[in-house]
Amino acid sequence: MEWGQVVTIIFGVAGFMGIFMFLINKRIDSLEKRFDDVNRRLDRIEEDIREIRQLIYKFLGEPAKK
Repeated sequence: MEWGQVVTIIFGVAGFMGIFMFLINKRIDSLEKRFDDVNRRLDRIEEDIREIRQLIYKFLGEPAKK
């Protein structure tokens, strides 16, 4: 095997790995955005639940404390 072939193989493998890592990082960024969106939605749901609980307490009265 000549040096030119070895260099070509090394650069080919490095190029393939570079493209593969780029695509993996792109996918990870996409997943992070989705998780951030889900977290924002869950925070909003928690706020809504707190508001509903406060309205129920107003309507029914505060629960007895022990």
